[in-house]
Amino acid sequence: MYPIVDEKGQIIYLHPTGVDITDLKRAEEAYRRLAESLEAEVRARTTELQERNADVMTQSHQVRELTWRLLRTQDEERRRIARELHDSAGQMLTVLGMNLASLVQRAKVCMPEMAETAAETQELVQQLTKEIRTTSYLLHPPLLDENGLPAALSWYVRGLTERGGLDIVFKISEEFGRLPREMELVVFRLVQECLTNIHRHSGSRNATIQVLRDRERVIVEVQDSGRGIAREKLAEIQSKGSGVGIRGMQERLRQFGGEMRIDSGSTGTTVLVTIPLAKSVRAMAHRAGEG
Repeated sequence: MYPIVDEKGQIIYLHPTGVDITDLKRAEEAYRRLAESLEAEVRARTTELQERNADVMTQSHQVRELTWRLLRTQDEERRRIARELHDSAGQMLTVLGMNLASLVQRAKVCMPEMAETAAETQELVQQLTKEIRTTSYLLHPPLLDENGLPAALSWYVRGLTERGGLDIVFKISEEFGRLPREMELVVFRLVQECLTNIHRHSGSRNATIQVLRDRERVIVEVQDSGRGIAREKLAEIQSKGSGVGIRGMQERLRQFGGEMRIDSGSTGTTVLVTIPLAKSVRAMAHRAGEG
């Protein structure tokens, strides 16, 4: 009702407005309830997504931690097998070689017809000894533990040059010094994997390796002049870490906060790795505390 007043302001008549707002109020109430319901649903779904995301992150961390432990176990097993080959099989072959050398000398005097066969056998034993020693060192080079990264990489590069025919230029400062043991192993495996890929897949007959360090980081750069990596394959490598070797390198680097970039074209491929020193040392100290 709408009040009609006189000149003194007194109501003299109530005039009906003719507007019924009952339906409007009901619609407003229904809209308010719907908005509250939608808001509650959004909050519930958001909470659910946050919980799922937290679970995924936790599982991802657990998978990475498990992968790291598997890699570390693999390294320890390689070290053990290398030691067994060197200390047990290597020593037995050394003794066998000495006995054969003595036998060859006697055969030359007593049984000349057997001397040639004995000499061939001695040569085979010497070759086998060399192969076992090389396999042992490739599994885990003792120079890495004893003398550090420069000595171990120099030995590996020299051996690969002799065996594989690659022309390799290796650059590392004489004042490079020592790194934490596990970091040295990661850098060694990284260079090893890069050179293996160059030898097997690139078609390049040369490679350049440069290992640098300053107070904040270690930088490793490996270049070749081969056929390069196809664009689609390179994109797959960058996004998914295609290939067991590449995934292994990326996983090893991730534990140290390291990054790997691969650039490739018709003139060759460059792998550039950066490992922050301070973060890596903290990560190793944390893992040592967990162990």
